[in-house]
Amino acid sequence: MGRSFFYFFFFLFFVQLSSAQEISAQLLDRVSKQPVPYATIQYGTNKGVVTNDEGIFSIPSEGTDATISISSLGYETVEVDIVKIKGIIYLEPQSIQLSDIFLSDKNLTGKEIIERVIASVDSNYNFNLTKKRFFFRRSYFNKINQLDLEVENSTIAELDQNFMNEVVDNIPHYADSYNEYFGDFYGNYDKQKVQLIKAAKLDNPVNEESLEEITGRMEKIFQKKIGEGTYVKIKSGIIGVKVDGMEFQEEISETNEAAKPKIKTPEELEKEKADKQKEVQAVAGKFVQRQLRKMFWNEDNTFDVFEKARKYRFAVDGYAQLDNSVVYVISFEPKRGADFKGKIYVNTEDFGVHRLDYENVKAISSFKLFGISTKDDVYRGKMIFSRGMDGKYNPKYLEQEDGTTVGIDRPLTMMVKKGNFLWNKKLDELDMEIRLSNSDISKFELVVYEDDPLEESDYESFQISDNYEYQVFKKYNPDFWNGYNIIEPNAAIKAFTALEETTEL
Repeated sequence: MGRSFFYFFFFLFFVQLSSAQEISAQLLDRVSKQPVPYATIQYGTNKGVVTNDEGIFSIPSEGTDATISISSLGYETVEVDIVKIKGIIYLEPQSIQLSDIFLSDKNLTGKEIIERVIASVDSNYNFNLTKKRFFFRRSYFNKINQLDLEVENSTIAELDQNFMNEVVDNIPHYADSYNEYFGDFYGNYDKQKVQLIKAAKLDNPVNEESLEEITGRMEKIFQKKIGEGTYVKIKSGIIGVKVDGMEFQEEISETNEAAKPKIKTPEELEKEKADKQKEVQAVAGKFVQRQLRKMFWNEDNTFDVFEKARKYRFAVDGYAQLDNSVVYVISFEPKRGADFKGKIYVNTEDFGVHRLDYENVKAISSFKLFGISTKDDVYRGKMIFSRGMDGKYNPKYLEQEDGTTVGIDRPLTMMVKKGNFLWNKKLDELDMEIRLSNSDISKFELVVYEDDPLEESDYESFQISDNYEYQVFKKYNPDFWNGYNIIEPNAAIKAFTALEETTEL
């Protein structure tokens, strides 16, 4: 009760602060009072946004129609006067009975509907060149689930179990970062040119100071132990490497020298900034291209429900209303060892897909050898399309999450020896066991706000410019995106705080 009250209070407070340039609100289910995520907010011709996973959206106060249209799967479509938006908008749940609608193909099975979806792709989706206003967010999360460094034997007094426990305690067990891009992309599903208008990065570097201190201590320990005529041997199981003592010393010195901060000239700083602008724009283009090439109808995709439909079991669960259209609700689950389950929402008239939700039911791939394992255990997403006045479907919101877990369970031996190929003497030895489990997830979100037709000649003549605003933040800055259409940041992003404030490149 208390938490809900304070959340509601602060939400209204921030809505009022931003109302000068934007209109913001949260969509709630009138019955359950739960947020309605991924709803479509249409605020002009070929202009729209999607609510975030907390049901929150923002639209510009200028250039917006007097009324907005709100539609979401399973809810009645409503039109709201923008002057009446006060922070919360309730949507009425809607159920559709088969007796309430007319279907010419009432007896189609789920598999037959999917076959018609595939057959209608070319006629249903807009493959022409267009100019699209977009916002893209990449969220990255890394978590150490387990890290054990167990010393079994050590002749080096300083490298004992207490030291290894200190290493474990000082390694960050969680890190996150966010990249956000706003701009236009020109092209179609096969070719794109991306022009950024604004971009930002929320960067959370690991706490390197304590790690550098520990690394420095370990280097000093080994520097005392090695010298001329000695070498270091590092072995894990049957895998080993030998490094000459003097080479080891030189490598430490070179690493320390490279880590020292260097004073850069104005010319070097200017070149660094120009190179960064090119790099960020190129990365944004690759992100957009990556999402568009994962469309459900493409072959050789990891998500293979349409390409390998024979491996899945489809069922018609019922009907729903979406974008003023009646849609089949098709669920699918794997058979014959397939990878995914989910739901597909298919137009009952033209068999276009309005929405697709999917997630993996088992690891997509895995590898394990000599105590090292990797597992691609997260692959889920959604695709939401809007149907235009011309009857063609265009992407409105694309989301993809990829995740990998890496495991290490191996022994590690470090020895300092003296001698040559005829004889050698062991001076010091450290034997330990390493157990590590690390997971990372990357989430990609693409929202398309506007669609305008584009001629081939205009596409070919368009030249990408590196003149756009880019900043790196160590703390969430609510003012950076004022006046721009973006996916509203969720609670995790708003709570983001790293070590420093902000750096402008």
